[in-house]
Amino acid sequence: MEHTIWNPQAECMDREALEQVQLERLQMTLNLTARNVDLYARRFREIGLLPEDVRQLQDLAGIPFTTREDLIQAYPYGLFAVPLRSVVQLRLAASSVDPIVVGYTRQDLRMWTELMCRAMAAADVGRTDIIQVAFHYSQFPGAFTFNQGAESLGAVLTPAATVSGALQLKMMRDFRSTVLASTPAFALSLLKTLQEAGDGEADGRDAGGQEGAAGLHLRVGLFGPEALQTQVRALLQRGLGLRAYSVYGVAEMIEPALAAECSQQSGMHLAEDHFYVEIIDPRTGSPLPPGEEGEVVVTSLTTQGYPLIRFRTGDISRLHLAACPCGRRSARLSPVFRRSDAAVSIRGIRLHPGLVEQVVREIAPESPDFRLVIHTVHGLGDQVELILAHSKAGPLSGTTLETLRGQLRRVLGLGLRLRQAPENRLPLAGLTYKTTFQEREAPASELPF
Repeated sequence: MEHTIWNPQAECMDREALEQVQLERLQMTLNLTARNVDLYARRFREIGLLPEDVRQLQDLAGIPFTTREDLIQAYPYGLFAVPLRSVVQLRLAASSVDPIVVGYTRQDLRMWTELMCRAMAAADVGRTDIIQVAFHYSQFPGAFTFNQGAESLGAVLTPAATVSGALQLKMMRDFRSTVLASTPAFALSLLKTLQEAGDGEADGRDAGGQEGAAGLHLRVGLFGPEALQTQVRALLQRGLGLRAYSVYGVAEMIEPALAAECSQQSGMHLAEDHFYVEIIDPRTGSPLPPGEEGEVVVTSLTTQGYPLIRFRTGDISRLHLAACPCGRRSARLSPVFRRSDAAVSIRGIRLHPGLVEQVVREIAPESPDFRLVIHTVHGLGDQVELILAHSKAGPLSGTTLETLRGQLRRVLGLGLRLRQAPENRLPLAGLTYKTTFQEREAPASELPF
């Protein structure tokens, strides 16, 4: 089988040559940050490090981690490595009380678009495709990169972020869209819409480019930012008549396309010429060897505007160095298994229980406790319910609840269902802070096949 590779020189580089490129680019990044970023200049001084002291990639382990708290404290421009006049785009990495802003130079955007083209080519997407981008742009800024990648690839772009599931499906049929880019949760909702319309039978003719599931012409699905689980992949492939691929990114650095699956669907190829990735023990911070499960730590190698050194992503995964039949020689990242912190993903939006607590304490300090109940379908966060404990004075007023509901939507970027209960009737919290998960089994009648 012939495999499409967008940039063979970079993606098929042997490991010895790749590591030399990584080391050279790492040293340039260390020099850049030592000169222009106060946080790193101070840290390098504290540990007595000069950029030229890093003579091999393993020396990076002696440099302290960069955390999300560092990014918050540096808001807005404290981590920028270039003057603001050189930055052409600013993006919030997360909607929160304590925002994080990421800045990109023109060169950064060109690099980002190049990586998106690699991801699309790896999934066998090309100039003859019609790509329907169904992400919510305000909740997932990385969706803009799909647009830029599609245009650079020469494919036809169909932005469809804000339309309903029924209209999405109509556009797919009428435009003969061949590629769907969305969250896995939204793609599952399209399956439900198909079933409700009575159109939910896949006929298996999609592989040859003929009309497939329910009159659709889809053949490829590009899914992120939440992990694409095995069961969900099978549902989407059968129900929508496509092959489903994961793309991975880090909102605080580059999202998506830091890594992406190829036709083998056996791990996401990392853009190692632009990022150096480590796997560490989340408790001790010690580096782990390939194949071991741990937290993903990423260092920028070519980023100009907002370079980060050893950024702890909070994602738990594995790194694999084995050769891939597709011909790419870059390391592969397993789908993210879980988070090392308390963050959860709801329809692709990252939610921090601690952030919910901040809002509750601000609006309803009289409530003694709360629980988040995450309702999941096929393991994906679908809905969130906030259960507030009664205060001794009685339930919260309707006005307070409405104020709380509105503030939570503004801060989190999604709506929560609110209800109240006596404190002794709150659900028990699981391993995630003040959070419990409830899987809603989808009856066969709700599945479109």
